[in-house]
Amino acid sequence: MAIEQLKVREIVRQAVGKNVDIPEFQREFVWDPEQVKKLAESLYRDYPVGSFLLWDSSEYQEAKTAQGSQASLWIVDGQQRTTALCLLLGQKPYWWGDVEKWNKALERYDVMVNLLSSEDDDRLEFSLPNPIRRSDPSWISLRRVLGMENVGGLTSLAREIVRAVSSDPAQREELLDKVHARLLRLWQIRERDIPIIKISHEVEDVAEIFARLNQEGTRVKEADVILALAAVQNPGWVREEYLPFRNQLEDDGWDLDAGIFVRTMTGIGKGRARLIEVPKDFWNPQNLLTVWKAARETIPEVLKRLAEVGIMSANLLPSTNSLIPLFVLHHRWGGKQGYRFGKALWWFLLANRDGRYSGSAITSLNEDVRTITEATDFEQAIENLWKRLRVSSEVAEDEFLNRYDRAGHRFLRLMLYLLVFHHEARDWVDGTRIGYDKTGARITAGFEPQWHHIYPRSVLRKANIPDDEIHCLANITVLNERTNVHKLSGKPPSRYIQEFRISEQNLRSHLIPDPFARAANEEALLKEQWGVERYTDFLIERAKLLAKEANAFLQELGGS
Repeated sequence: MAIEQLKVREIVRQAVGKNVDIPEFQREFVWDPEQVKKLAESLYRDYPVGSFLLWDSSEYQEAKTAQGSQASLWIVDGQQRTTALCLLLGQKPYWWGDVEKWNKALERYDVMVNLLSSEDDDRLEFSLPNPIRRSDPSWISLRRVLGMENVGGLTSLAREIVRAVSSDPAQREELLDKVHARLLRLWQIRERDIPIIKISHEVEDVAEIFARLNQEGTRVKEADVILALAAVQNPGWVREEYLPFRNQLEDDGWDLDAGIFVRTMTGIGKGRARLIEVPKDFWNPQNLLTVWKAARETIPEVLKRLAEVGIMSANLLPSTNSLIPLFVLHHRWGGKQGYRFGKALWWFLLANRDGRYSGSAITSLNEDVRTITEATDFEQAIENLWKRLRVSSEVAEDEFLNRYDRAGHRFLRLMLYLLVFHHEARDWVDGTRIGYDKTGARITAGFEPQWHHIYPRSVLRKANIPDDEIHCLANITVLNERTNVHKLSGKPPSRYIQEFRISEQNLRSHLIPDPFARAANEEALLKEQWGVERYTDFLIERAKLLAKEANAFLQELGGS
């Protein structure tokens, strides 16, 4: 490990000249203009802006852009700041290929400085442009200053600013020294030293370094580094195959991290999810292209099957890690005698109920992937997977009296949604079927339900109902994401049921208990049955009904 200092202008020069580059697993530039402004302000005031971590890996020859000669120094930690510095100096980094987008970024990230707003040089005002600032000559684009290679150009710039600010010759002379001094201090941002840490470890060691690196709460994971290792041996694969496939799934509502794809591939190809157990030659071209083809066929097939039962988004799942063994299970046994996706889904839902793959779950994933690949048939695989779960296959009534908005109850919330979808419920406002658009076509990707309080929160709080009872699952149903929910909000159920003419059948499809659903037919009975004093009875009856339907749904999937 080596530590050195590089000046801001040197960092930018290296990014422009491709002495440094960014690995394929790095995200795009995501900073907003305010963050770029704060970075400029911190550099001006000589505040610390953090060190940059560079990885010297001469063997890795496939960066994001991967055109022409390749850099061996890669930015591991500091990509956002490096790109921001390039924007401040007006010089396009090598990895930003689209000139038109770059020119738009220059306009969006144009930081301005007021040279005359303060008597204190340390407190110059930095801001983002607007029409008033652009028309005020005391405001100047910081890029005009930092983009100058020669400090001598500041004198003519200072005269230009002073002439625009004042027509009085005496005042111009008085302002010239102040403006020039402040321009010179701004220009010194180019000369600020940034600590640079260089590592040159093998890629396996870098995986551990990445795992321990934490910037703004986002860890660079082991799978990201393995993806880099795959790119070393398969030039162009990440850029031309993996990234377009991942991005398409993300557009369809399945924003999955690299670990899902990498461990699905190792599960299919080697029966392992623990990456340290996968030999390095697994990523050779003769192996990778075959296993990638299998994964690329399996993943959309399984996601399509999930969409058919209503699961159309990664956000609906308690754990996206649970997809890995489901993908492997479908690849290993799908199409073979005895395979039933419903039975696979039964186990998948119960594994999510168990929380088997939440948190640090690599050991569990590895065990289950091995079980799937080593079983003699599909039924044995399911039986052995089921034995490892610590939950009952039946849902108790009182479980639906838990809060819907707690992480530990995401399985029950998912079940509630699946039941509403399964019963072909319709939205109470726009009348469209849950999970379908207004044309009647099923939404196949990205659908996210709107969780709706049947008895509105404001109504229950006025009656001094505790929050835990207000937010319990038995008081929740699902409406379409963009429905006009505010039309229901704050109104007693008896009022909005009558106002929107919600039928008895529509209420039943949302698993509303019989006495409450039947009341939709009579105005007098509606007010009596749906009064807030009946809320506890409603919760108990609906929890019973939800548990009964959940168990029937699971039994139907499991085939028992």
